[in-house]
Amino acid sequence: MTQPPTAPPVSGPAAPAPRAGAGASLPSPRPVLPSVDPPPSAPPRRRSAFVENAGRLRAAMGTEPGRLRLIGAVLAGLTLLFGLSTYAELSDRAEAAKTARQSSQPLSRAAADIYRSLADANTTAASGFLAGADEKPEVRERYEERIGNASTLLSSAAGQVGDSDAAEALITGLNAELPTYTGLVETARANDRQGLPLGSAYLRYADEQMQETLLDPAAELYELETARYQRDLADARAWPWLSTALGGAALAALGWAQWRQYRRTNRVLNPGLVAATAAAGLLLAWLVGAHTLARSALNDAENGPGQALTTLSDAWTEAMRARGSENLTLVSRGGDIATAQNNTTFEDDYQASMDRLLADDEGAEAGLLRQALTRVGSEAGGAQVEAAIAASQQWRQRHGDVTTAETEGDYEEAIQLVIGETDSTGQSFDRVDGELRDAVGLQQKEFRAAVGSGVNWLGPVPSLAVGLALLAGTAIVLGIGRRLAEYR
Repeated sequence: MTQPPTAPPVSGPAAPAPRAGAGASLPSPRPVLPSVDPPPSAPPRRRSAFVENAGRLRAAMGTEPGRLRLIGAVLAGLTLLFGLSTYAELSDRAEAAKTARQSSQPLSRAAADIYRSLADANTTAASGFLAGADEKPEVRERYEERIGNASTLLSSAAGQVGDSDAAEALITGLNAELPTYTGLVETARANDRQGLPLGSAYLRYADEQMQETLLDPAAELYELETARYQRDLADARAWPWLSTALGGAALAALGWAQWRQYRRTNRVLNPGLVAATAAAGLLLAWLVGAHTLARSALNDAENGPGQALTTLSDAWTEAMRARGSENLTLVSRGGDIATAQNNTTFEDDYQASMDRLLADDEGAEAGLLRQALTRVGSEAGGAQVEAAIAASQQWRQRHGDVTTAETEGDYEEAIQLVIGETDSTGQSFDRVDGELRDAVGLQQKEFRAAVGSGVNWLGPVPSLAVGLALLAGTAIVLGIGRRLAEYR
């Protein structure tokens, strides 16, 4: 069967809901939405410690106690900085002066002694060669002593060159070349004892080796050590500008603080600040005075015995060169040809060395001995240099007789005039050598005494600086504290 069609739903307004109690259902309540709280406001941003401290400081600066605390802190810090700077700078200068006195200057002298020992050994070897079989034992002993002395000085210097690579390289080279030279000398002596003419050729070759591989590096070593010694003296004399400036600033600040107190309180003196001013003023006066006196002593050391010592050492070295050239003139036995090193003969070298010793010119062009005579400060030193000048003049005069004898073919007479026991150039040289040795020793003592005076002036200042700075700082704290107590 066919089902009847269902009626379509009728659209239109919904029928009203029946009232309660009338058999109709109640209307559904309106849905209640959950309440939403407003977002909490962000907490205030915390200021940094620096900003907070700065704010507190500004607030404190608005009060007199706060300003007094700040002034006290600045004054105490400035005086302590003054003391520490003085301690550091004067300690450095005192140490530089001690180094110049105890290390660098003795090393410079040791380098000069190395050069002279080598030059003297070379000269003595030539003298022994001239004597031949008649060589005296003392001549041989002198040669061996000079070689041994040079070797000892090189070993000692090797342990004291510090961080100088150039000096270490020079000393290593000298130690390596010295046995080569002594081997050549022994070969020359052996050939000469056998009457072989090859001996003189070996000795001339030994002299070339001495000049090129030993004396030239030794002279360079001397220049290096002398430059280091001069740097130490310059460091010791350098003015302590930082300490002086801080001392002046500390005194100015203390004066301003007391003037400010007077303007605000009409009180003339604050015992603490007065004591601090006295301590800082005493330290600054001691700093300036002690360094001025020390600097004067160090200048005197360098310009007086220091320069005399350098000039005398150069003169002593030049005399040894002249003696070596004179001996080698005869060793060549009339065959004195130009050397490969400087294209001059041994006779030319002798005359050049004597000119450098005795030139009569003025100032820097004067001979080394005449320069030394103007630089030595003591009467005893002047007498020694004058004696060396007289002996050098006699030596040059006697050398003329040697040249005459050699020119006339009297070789044996020429040798006696050079190495003989009476009226010989050897006697004159020995006198020059002895006088210059004594003069160098005397100037060395005077130099050490002058530098020691500078060290003595500088020595107490660092300790005094610390003590006075602490005293000044304590006095400032007490003085400012007394003023702060009035506000409690």
